[in-house]
Amino acid sequence: MTLYQRLGTMHRLLRHRFHVEPAELRFLLSRQFQGGSVLDIGAHRGIYSYWMHRRFRDGTRVVAFEPQAELAENLSDLKQAFHLDRMLTVPLALSSRSGALPLHRHREHWSRATVDEYCPDGSRIDIFDVPVTTVDEYLADHPELRPVRFIKCDVEDHEADVLAGAELTLRDDRPELLVDWSTPRRTYREKLFQQMQRLEYSVYQFECGRLKLCKSAERRSPPSWELGPKYVMLPREVAVAAAA
Repeated sequence: MTLYQRLGTMHRLLRHRFHVEPAELRFLLSRQFQGGSVLDIGAHRGIYSYWMHRRFRDGTRVVAFEPQAELAENLSDLKQAFHLDRMLTVPLALSSRSGALPLHRHREHWSRATVDEYCPDGSRIDIFDVPVTTVDEYLADHPELRPVRFIKCDVEDHEADVLAGAELTLRDDRPELLVDWSTPRRTYREKLFQQMQRLEYSVYQFECGRLKLCKSAERRSPPSWELGPKYVMLPREVAVAAAA
């Protein structure tokens, strides 16, 4: 990575930290974990992977999952340029089952790439297969990453499937979650909300930079400056302790 590229990357990291997702990253940087691992699912260009690596030390591994080959290579460059020695880049998609799935990617907006079946087709969409595994299967093959302390998941309307494939991990390790749940699709929101209820997680939305408990899957309005797109999901024992 050249000096110019490093400066551009640093600008992107700081812009997300203080302008694009300030409440979400402020929450992330307020957590305290030691050992185990934190997962960045849908790592894209590594914004969250970078800040996770900066925040969580004492041997905590950062695992960045990104199935797009070009972006996985970019993550490797980020790791080398910023000396993220505890970061592991995994070029796989995650879902509720392993195998392969078609990834739909807009030619000009790679951040919207998804393996979700709801993705609309169009002349500007490229479709190609990517290898897929589940969180539970990956961790079964890499027990050195346990326990999982924190999961950030932003995979364009496939989050419910990813978390379905992480059920054993959620039950055993009780990680905290930061999940993009901004979709207007009611059935999808109900599915994820019911998953969290069954696993005894509480769901919170960012509202004007503060966390507010969600009592249902309803979304009052689209994400805006006062309603962030990502939601926090905490094990109820952590949520109760935080409220005490």
